[in-house]
Parts: sequence; C-alpha cells; structure tokens
Amino acid sequence: MSLISTGYIAVHSGLNPILCGIVAFTGLIVLDNTLFFISAKGRKLSKKLLKKVNAEWLTKAQEKLKQNATKTLFISALIPNLRFFCPIIAGISEIRWKLFFLINGVATLSYTIVYLIIGIVLQHPLSRIMRKIDFAHHVIFILVMLAITVYLTWKAQKTIFKKAE
Repeated sequence: MSLISTGYIAVHSGLNPILCGIVAFTGLIVLDNTLFFISAKGRKLSKKLLKKVNAEWLTKAQEKLKQNATKTLFISALIPNLRFFCPIIAGISEIRWKLFFLINGVATLSYTIVYLIIGIVLQHPLSRIMRKIDFAHHVIFILVMLAITVYLTWKAQKTIFKKAE
C-alpha cells in the first residue's frame, strides 16, 4: 500500500514517478537481499524472526519452495504482507542466491510498477472527488491506505502467525 501512496503523492506533488519507482525498487531489492543473507548466514537470527510464524504454514512454504522455487518465489514476492517473509524463508531453505536474486528482482520490478501505477491512476479520480467535497484529500487518501494496510496485515497475521496462547 505504501507504493500506491508513493505513486499518488509523486504525481500530486510533482515528483518524478519514474525516479520514485527506481528508489522504491532499489530499496526493496536491498531489503530483500539483506534479509536473504541474514537468514542464510545467521540461522539463529532468522529463527528468532520466524519464531512467531505458524509452524505448519512455514513447513508448507518450504515444501512449495522445494517443489517449484521459481513459481513460489515469484508469487510470494508479489503479495504485500508475504514479501517480508519470502527472503527469510528462501534463505533458511538454502535456495541459491542467484535464483533468488533473479526471480525476486523480476517480481519486485513488477510489484513496484503495478502498485505505483495504481497510485498514479487513483490520483486523478480521487483528486476530483476530494476537490468536490473540499476535504484535505491528501490526509484522507493516506488514512484510507493506512486502514487498508492495517486490515490486510491483521488478516495475514491470522493466517501466518500463531494465535497468542
């Protein structure tokens, strides 16, 4: 959702959306590769990160990686809340870095472009609506994106994380 907000803000504030996309893509690639290497090299730290993850779900994810690493890595990198765990799971599953880098790079590029375009496309109709109702449309848009993010994170946590015992 932050990439949607980035696209919206970039167009509305006069920033270059392509430059914003390059910065966002670079940041995501650096983060993903850092998490991959931390997980691959520092198993203790990755175990701490995955301690709250549902063990059954983690086992399924690792099995999917073993069956078809390319497809699983690509799809995982496209799902917003799963993006964080994808490099960690790939690192502990001993996926080759070159494969991870290539597949994750293509998926991240797609992810970045699609979400930025959604933000850019939503900017025009939302701006027209907000001007008509004369509200602080920037704040409202960001609050809506934040609410959606919180909701999606809550739904993902119900699926991925163990319930508090």
